[in-house]
Amino acid sequence: MLQNSFGVHISSASVDRGDGSDPRSLAHDILAGLRVPAGVRDAEDEWDDDSAALLAIPVTDDGHVLTLTEEDRIASTLSVVDLREAFRSQGLTLWLEDGTDPDDDGFDAEDADDAEVVEDEEDLEDEELDSDTSTFTLPTVQVCAFSHRGPAVARLLSSIRRMVVDHQESGEWSLQQFETSEPTGDWTTSRAELPVIELNRVDSDAWIEVTPPKGGPIPFWIDAERGTRPVLDIEAIRIPETAEICRRLLAEGDGSRDELLELAAMVRLDVDAAHRALMPESLGGVVGTEARQRAFLAAFGIAPDLIDAAFGGQTARPNRRFLPLGPWATVRETAIAGVGEFTALTRRDRPLARLGDAIRRRPVVGIALALAEFSAGMWLTSRTRGGGRSFGVLLVVDALIDLAIWITRIRRGRQG
Repeated sequence: MLQNSFGVHISSASVDRGDGSDPRSLAHDILAGLRVPAGVRDAEDEWDDDSAALLAIPVTDDGHVLTLTEEDRIASTLSVVDLREAFRSQGLTLWLEDGTDPDDDGFDAEDADDAEVVEDEEDLEDEELDSDTSTFTLPTVQVCAFSHRGPAVARLLSSIRRMVVDHQESGEWSLQQFETSEPTGDWTTSRAELPVIELNRVDSDAWIEVTPPKGGPIPFWIDAERGTRPVLDIEAIRIPETAEICRRLLAEGDGSRDELLELAAMVRLDVDAAHRALMPESLGGVVGTEARQRAFLAAFGIAPDLIDAAFGGQTARPNRRFLPLGPWATVRETAIAGVGEFTALTRRDRPLARLGDAIRRRPVVGIALALAEFSAGMWLTSRTRGGGRSFGVLLVVDALIDLAIWITRIRRGRQG
């Protein structure tokens, strides 16, 4: 029988001292002494007044904590209550739920008093926020959006959201860069343009949102587990099965691999490569913030030169910058650009798209077709009545619009 024949999950816990000093080293020693295969998150970060000590602790479904015996076998004899007491005896408070009774918070009277104080502080903070909501504004996020979207989406985004959008293409992938405080992952004209993979950066924080063909955007906080350090030396565990269980608990306990597997069922994705960009560095994850972001993006098969462009490099294809326009100007420019700009990059090699592109590169052919349409419309208008006459009028109007578009294209020299 496998040692892990019971339900277990990684529970996120916090620990603090009464004086606000760094409790991570002592918390590590307590867990190591009890042989709990836990992890200390952000273990190497500098401690300041805004820091929080977070732990990743394996907890069973019946409210016990996983430990290792002297023989390196997995046991579940330590209760959450006993673990909290072990922390209390060292002057620390461990905030960890056992999950066994939703009506019982698992704290004793002293914990309850502390919780009431925290709730009172939170109520005061909420009141302060409510009294100052008029000054609250969403932060501006720098977005690098990778997808199969054509430049038409960039033009519409720019005009409707009133922002500058840079558009670059490489193969079947495009990169659109802009600054906004509103979501944009759902701006597509067809499912063929998906997935949309957005690298979002604001100040020192960064995250990636993936919008698949089905469902809403899925966020991935690339550095959330980066600094997690195992409490126990996994390489020193003598039983390979135990070591593998401990490693997988810390590497996959946040559920990110399960989300990646679901994504891989809808889009092209190297799950192992993407997961290495989310794993703790101490367990074989990609080292470095930028390297982790690059590796995660590359796992979707995004063109390398576009990834370089997102981090300040140059691509082989020229950049197109779209500035905000008024409604009529947007309609005019979209019509002049043609339906080819609405075509998903994955469909540009299809016969109909290639035919449209070929005609657009030959203005004489386009004008000839427009004149033929005009002639047909005039014939129907003069020779028929009722529905035929109305259809003829539509052909004439459409032909005149096409001629105006072709003349404008020729004047601007946009023949290719």
